[in-house]
Amino acid sequence: MESLFDLTLKAKANDKAAMEALLLRFQPKVRRLSSNAPHAWREDMEQELYIQLIKAIHRFEIQDINPQWNLTHAIYPAI
Repeated sequence: MESLFDLTLKAKANDKAAMEALLLRFQPKVRRLSSNAPHAWREDMEQELYIQLIKAIHRFEIQDINPQWNLTHAIYPAI
């Protein structure tokens, strides 16, 4: 299973399979968030949550976390 970081990189590069994998990974959270809404609104709410998630993935600035990721990734094998 690919990490969220790897999937996000691919999704930002317009990899449709990676975007689908990210959306599937967040599906339980989306369903939990919409579960308290009236039944008639749930489908619309879930669609809106997915739209916002896609927008957030595209806005996400990978370079802001990349140095930390490399440091953590380099230390992990040494542990």
